Amino acid sequence: MTKQISFIFFMFFISFSLFFQGPNADVMAEELDNEGVWSKRAAMAQDSLQSNFWNAETNLFNNKYPCQNCNDQFHYWWLAHAIDTLVDGYERTNNDEYLHQATALFNSIVEKNGGITNQFYDDMLWMGLALLRLNEYKDDPEIESAVFTLWEDIKQGWNNEMGGGIAWNKSQLDYKNTPSNAPAVILASRLYQKYDNPDDLEWAKKIYDWQRSILVDPQTGFVWDGINRTGDGNIDKNWEFTYNQGVYIGASVELYRITEEEKYMEAALQTAETAIDRLADPITNVLNEQGGGDGGLFKGIFIRYLGDLIEEEPQQRYLAPFILDNAESAWELTKSEDKILFGASWKRAPELEIELSQQLSGVMLMEQASMIENASPPQSLSLLNDMIEQFETEGEITSDQAAHSLKLHLTAVRHFEQQEAVEKVVKHLESFKELLNHQKEQELISNKAHRLLQATTNDLIEQFADLLKSR
Repeated sequence: MTKQISFIFFMFFISFSLFFQGPNADVMAEELDNEGVWSKRAAMAQDSLQSNFWNAETNLFNNKYPCQNCNDQFHYWWLAHAIDTLVDGYERTNNDEYLHQATALFNSIVEKNGGITNQFYDDMLWMGLALLRLNEYKDDPEIESAVFTLWEDIKQGWNNEMGGGIAWNKSQLDYKNTPSNAPAVILASRLYQKYDNPDDLEWAKKIYDWQRSILVDPQTGFVWDGINRTGDGNIDKNWEFTYNQGVYIGASVELYRITEEEKYMEAALQTAETAIDRLADPITNVLNEQGGGDGGLFKGIFIRYLGDLIEEEPQQRYLAPFILDNAESAWELTKSEDKILFGASWKRAPELEIELSQQLSGVMLMEQASMIENASPPQSLSLLNDMIEQFETEGEITSDQAAHSLKLHLTAVRHFEQQEAVEKVVKHLESFKELLNHQKEQELISNKAHRLLQATTNDLIEQFADLLKSR
């Protein structure tokens, strides 16, 4: 899709060992000086993950810190997210050590697990997603083969119980839930984008349609957990997890990337806004606690896919402060400790023991904040005018008179900008938004054009408001 604004990542390079010892302190300090604040914090969070959780004897991460006989359970799906988190580090730094460690982790998982598959379809989906992403950079036949093995196994989980959907596990085929379906849409979509197999796109759409029809509130976009868990055919509407909202956002974004159909972007935005409203503190904007164990990963998953939404359409940056608010809260609570550790809550100081699931969520949060920090450049009035012209060409603005009215309004705004009459610029941009709303009500402008022009205008108002404050 042609975009008016590129989502630009300024990758700052750091070099530090991820295995058994830290980097040269002087070199590390010099490299961190060249990074933004959130890139520095992401680097420190990754370093803490290594120094406090990595087990050099097993080439696996320990389940807890501190670890006193803590590895009695093998957390296959936590380790899938650990691979994903290491790839985050690579994408930020271009440091191959992240990929080396992720590959070593993959090999140890296969050895410990006795193969790559297991009994839970959602667990295998997370492993497939992590390995597909890792293989984008490794191009390793064994990793690629593992992805295909997982996908073929996962597709066997689809059946007609409850009208379709992929089961949660192989011993309960009539229980269908969001964790086994929305991530399947993401995996199928990404496989299609990489290998161009039309069957994968067909699977993605089929699973998405079932998910949306059964487990998504049509009024609010809020995503329910599952159906028929106890054999009664009921939907688990009381299980309100950030996890479910995140994966459905991710599924919608992936299908939007492929099809450019506005309905998928609108679905992602509706769910994101509803989830923030229902699952975060209304005053601080910080996500509510989701507990330990598997729940320790839930907030990180939501943040990851909210970041994907922002990446796909930079005009959705009005969502970015939400990620930064959570990151700032979590960081302020952990930075006073001896180690960078993230607990069950991002609203209160972490308490030992810290579970790997919780630490991974915290590192994901820091990496997404780093991504936001290095995002797109400021907006401009000329850019807004260019957007109007493109939307007119594409038929997103259906009336020549409507497009003319918008551009005429911007001419007045530019006049005040040239006069440095900033207050009048802000006032006329506010009335420009009212004009957009009126045109939408009259169906002269599409939802897509309205949303993106509104978001860009909001950015401009904020920029000029900041300019006023600085005077």
